[in-house]
Amino acid sequence: MKIEKENNKIIILDPIVTINDAEKVKNTIKEIAQSHNNIEIEIKNSFAFPSSIISLLEKLKDNGKNIYISVHDDILYELFNDLNLTKSFHIRKQ
Repeated sequence: MKIEKENNKIIILDPIVTINDAEKVKNTIKEIAQSHNNIEIEIKNSFAFPSSIISLLEKLKDNGKNIYISVHDDILYELFNDLNLTKSFHIRKQ
């Protein structure tokens, strides 16, 4: 799984398939959260987003972090919308 990191932005280039993939994403998010209040996540090629990552993002948001997510997949955008997360995570479709 390939992830790129630029300052406060994470770009997820491959689908999040395994538990190891999810852990890699969570560790990258935690690393960025240590030094930034705004965290941007771009999900380029995934139609799923594990609940463990959503849970981490909720905790960060509760601790004053701003989360901005952009997705490229219609199904993933609908999932976030169905979970009522589009406003809290500032989710936008690209």
